Amino acid sequence: MGKKTKSFEESEERLTKAVRESAQEIWKAGLGAFTDLQKRARAVEGDRAGHVRETVNSLEKVFEERVTRALDSIGVPMRQDINALIERMEELSRQVEELKALVKKPVKKATTKKA
Repeated sequence: MGKKTKSFEESEERLTKAVRESAQEIWKAGLGAFTDLQKRARAVEGDRAGHVRETVNSLEKVFEERVTRALDSIGVPMRQDINALIERMEELSRQVEELKALVKKPVKKATTKKA
């Protein structure tokens, strides 16, 4: 059973790597297209320029939302997830340090006086 588990983990790792690489390629392609669109928008003058800028801003928002959804669907952690983990790690580190300090303090033994 150990061999099957290892094989499954390796397959899952390869699949995850392939999906992440695909997501990166999609991101690069979208970013390249968006950059090209921005360059073209800068070249437009007059009243059309305002309309083109609005369109570019709208497309940028749609692109970001779709990429975010795609990354979320394949399990790529988002910024807020990472920040929450960092906060939790810092809190746990503080608790560990507090416990270490308590362990280092000598325990006072109760003394009994002999009569």
